[in-house]
Amino acid sequence: MKKLPLLPASFFALTLGLAETGNAWRFATNLWGISSVIGEVLEALAVLSFLLFIALFLNKWLAHRQAARAEARDPVQSAFLALIPESVILIALAMQPYWPGAAQPLFWLGSAANLAFGAWRLAGNWRSQRDPAQIVPPLYLPYTASVLVNALAAGVMGYTDYGWMLFGAGAISWLVLDSTITHQLMTGGLAEKTRHFMGIYSAPPVVALAAYQVLAGADVHAGITYALAGYALFVFAGLALASRWLARQDFAAGYWAYTFGVATLAQGLMLMVEREHNDMLNATAVAVFAATLLLVLYLTIATLRLLANGAYFPAAPMARAR
Repeated sequence: MKKLPLLPASFFALTLGLAETGNAWRFATNLWGISSVIGEVLEALAVLSFLLFIALFLNKWLAHRQAARAEARDPVQSAFLALIPESVILIALAMQPYWPGAAQPLFWLGSAANLAFGAWRLAGNWRSQRDPAQIVPPLYLPYTASVLVNALAAGVMGYTDYGWMLFGAGAISWLVLDSTITHQLMTGGLAEKTRHFMGIYSAPPVVALAAYQVLAGADVHAGITYALAGYALFVFAGLALASRWLARQDFAAGYWAYTFGVATLAQGLMLMVEREHNDMLNATAVAVFAATLLLVLYLTIATLRLLANGAYFPAAPMARAR
């Protein structure tokens, strides 16, 4: 009997990428009047991928508990566990138009788990020493990027005051962490096999851009919005110019992390266009949205190729002979 694959938590990046691209498509439908069908298909695929991945992840804890515990204790890989409650939050957003009665409690489940995990990882980082090579972009996940997604979703769900509290936690954590991680990237660099981590590096500014506008509503301050948009675009310009260096690693599931950042940037820019009606801003939003779709298409083809070759999922460890 063939064993089920051993799923790392980082694979939930695919769920996040599909869900955020679906959310971006919903924004584009409202702004430009395009058909909503593809966006809803993307949301449905995000839900299906989450159900598959959570089943495989639970199987890892049941059948390969030693590997699961090792991941939870690893100073870098443990950060990717934040993608699980973040996925729950995004699945709640996907369900909101169709089943709000289930989406609301699902959001609160994901939100509470997100905060609990972030606090647990924060305490763990205080208690243990960290090698400089372990100061990498995944550190943003537990208490910056995922908490800002939590804030964004709270705003969409109508919990504005709660969302501002989450925004404070996520944004201040971003400001504290950003200088440390950027310093390490500029002095220590990234090993070739971990360069897809840079997809995570783009997440905090773009989620902050979208979350701030959703939470502020009619009270949005143009200066803050343009400042966040400027920094987000600046980061993506750097990533684009470094694309050859980033692409030296063979394709792996971790590359789906890039889709989340680009899709969320498209949402943030669309929110600005909705308010500003600026032609240059509109053209930028269209370009970023188109780039999101092309990236998702490329990663989908690459993923299907790996699946066809049986090389997408890591192999389960062989049982020891007795």
